[in-house]
Amino acid sequence: MVDSVGTCLELAQRAIRFNIIIVGSSVLSEYSPYIALSSQIRRSIVIGLHEGCSVEDIARSIGASRDEVLSHLEFLREAGYVAERSSHLVPTFFIALREEVTRVKELVKRLGVELAKRYESSWDLVVETYHKLSVSSRFSFDRVAFVLVGAYSLDVYMLEKFAEEGRLMPRAPRRRAGSFYMWGIEGGANALGKCGMHSDRAGEYGFATFGCEEERKRKAPPDHLSEVLLGLMNERDLTNAFTRLIRFPSSEKERIFKEIEEATSRILREYERRYYDSKYKLSSEAKEYLKKWMYVDEDLTPLAPIYTKEDLDTIKDFTDKIAIHAFDVVYENLDRIESAFKECKVSEYADFAEFFCWFYHLLFSETLDYLVAKQRLKSPVHGYEYWVWRET
Repeated sequence: MVDSVGTCLELAQRAIRFNIIIVGSSVLSEYSPYIALSSQIRRSIVIGLHEGCSVEDIARSIGASRDEVLSHLEFLREAGYVAERSSHLVPTFFIALREEVTRVKELVKRLGVELAKRYESSWDLVVETYHKLSVSSRFSFDRVAFVLVGAYSLDVYMLEKFAEEGRLMPRAPRRRAGSFYMWGIEGGANALGKCGMHSDRAGEYGFATFGCEEERKRKAPPDHLSEVLLGLMNERDLTNAFTRLIRFPSSEKERIFKEIEEATSRILREYERRYYDSKYKLSSEAKEYLKKWMYVDEDLTPLAPIYTKEDLDTIKDFTDKIAIHAFDVVYENLDRIESAFKECKVSEYADFAEFFCWFYHLLFSETLDYLVAKQRLKSPVHGYEYWVWRET
């Protein structure tokens, strides 16, 4: 187990290496995890509580007053990230420190190879599905397969299947800031789960990126909300824009987000017209944003695939068929996975589901790394793939 005394003494150092990630959806407010836990002192507090440190120990470790720590604790309890369990204050989300991450990843690596080999045994199905997709007439197998296998069959649609089954990881828990699973991990992208999908919607369109978190560092389309928001708020600094926006009345925030959605839909509608008609002339507004989003080349030729509703239905059917591999690897090794959870300190106050969500993200990242190493898949040029889809 982690030395709690040593951890209490180095809370500030651990907080610097402590990163938050969520799976689900969060509303923009002061309770959003990325905002509520953006300060080092609050991250230090949740790490300290996780390790069983007293308020006095936490204050002493980070050079803060007891009253200052108590003030932040009050907010964290109000936000729902800290709660009382058996007369002790503990975090309400999954936490793993460096030593635990290292131990869990040893098991993940072995199971990731096992899952990848099972995918290899069904590779004819991957190729067959690629040829069924409309985007296969425009984009190479490398670009499409990384999305088909990684973003959908291993990540999003497979997570939906685990949630539907409900035995290991039910639907994301309701929190004050939305519905999401949440991890606080000491370490970078490789510890959080190297690969992930960021997606959003606007009108009839959806758009996403999937790939290495370290290389991407941008949402989908890259900075689309940020760029439009800065213009609407007449701000140059994004932090200032969000800080002001959080304090707006709900009706005003809704108005601004509606404007962002309309602007994004307008641009993607033009993009779709250009996608199917090379002679269509994009407006100056669409040109400006699409170039920033990497959705067009220098000649304004569309660079992002547009998946149709029929394509998404085909991908869901593919996931239905290939999901057996992930279920088999997980359930055949469930005793070992549960033992890994019990060895984590968080098992003293948290349930298994949030651990499993984190574990599975590590698992499919290892699976993708193996398939890339075996040249079944090819890593995207930018470290991540990006695409658009139609909801109707």
